[in-house]
Amino acid sequence: MKKLLFMSCLSYLLTGCTHVIFGAVLPELLAHYGRSYSDGGFLVFLQFGGFLLGVLSMPAMARRISRRTTITTAFGLLFLAMVSIVLLPPWPLAVSLTFIAGVAFGLVEASISTFVLMAAKDNQATAFSKLEVAFGLGALIMPLISSILIANDLWKYGFMLLGVSALATGIIWSKLSLGEHDELLAHKADRTKSANKPPALVKSSLTFLILFMFVFFLYVGMENTIVNFLPSIFIDQLQASSSVASLAVTAYWLAMVFGRVFAGIIAEKLTYFRYLLFSFAASVATLLLWMFSSELWSSFAIVLLLGLFMSGMYAVALIYANQLLPGRTEQITSTLIAAGGLGGSILPLGVGWGMDKFQAGVSIWFVLISMCLVLGIVIYTKKWRIQAVESN
Repeated sequence: MKKLLFMSCLSYLLTGCTHVIFGAVLPELLAHYGRSYSDGGFLVFLQFGGFLLGVLSMPAMARRISRRTTITTAFGLLFLAMVSIVLLPPWPLAVSLTFIAGVAFGLVEASISTFVLMAAKDNQATAFSKLEVAFGLGALIMPLISSILIANDLWKYGFMLLGVSALATGIIWSKLSLGEHDELLAHKADRTKSANKPPALVKSSLTFLILFMFVFFLYVGMENTIVNFLPSIFIDQLQASSSVASLAVTAYWLAMVFGRVFAGIIAEKLTYFRYLLFSFAASVATLLLWMFSSELWSSFAIVLLLGLFMSGMYAVALIYANQLLPGRTEQITSTLIAAGGLGGSILPLGVGWGMDKFQAGVSIWFVLISMCLVLGIVIYTKKWRIQAVESN
């Protein structure tokens, strides 16, 4: 299990880097092609579109060509896309390569998260939290590397670094032996036999799945809104300088990474429901405090608290959903990750429009309202779980 977690964390570190590299070098990329920020928004939107396609196609690919081949194929696609972007091809091709890169890391993220959940069994929260820590480290490290490369006019070689890393990681996955987990990694459906389909979702289970799709849609939308618009909030509402405002995002990610180190352990002890209930309730309270914060130091403290309370939500909610809908890990995991990707691409666009039309505080109101909605859904699932247990 240690070898599996090490390779999975390494892969998640790489996907964390891939998620943020386009944003990190976007001004330089747009300047090279002579494009506007609207074109940049379209680029990011297509990246998330590819991510959704990768996540949703993962279960079918895993059944047909095995999980190992799906993972290695995804890293191969990521290598080709990243290395081709280094050549700075014509804009239409660069956009297409961005979409392919999104498909690749969508496949990687969905495949590995599902694999770890199936292999970890009784320690799912602890194992998945380690993946989330690795992802957060990647999201922290890549902007720092990109800034160094930009300062030396070598920004395009960040894509080369990721491409070579993807190739090396894919080769390791293709040769890797995981002992007792090798059969699970190499498993694919027997095409000569009828597939053992999971039991059909009853009405109450389908309702629960739709509610949790909404939870992931809102959560990832909230997280992307915070990451993208924190500097604008600090500049517009607190009159902070650009350099100080950018530190708010760093503070948020640092708190997220720190919280994820302990999130799995705490969730296993509290139960997943109680952990989610506390996290969302504490986040609502923190956001209410933010509405009355007018000092720079207190706003930084609130950002740190918010990052800490939000750190384990994604991983624990994913495991909680799989626990209440057993027997369909691949389908549930890919569906929820896809819902999150959709929210992460669409909702920040709406928030950005609202900030242009009104003020930066719109983003805080959006996160607060969304957090209250998600808290209500989590509370409702307690009733649903009791009903499900009684029916059994």
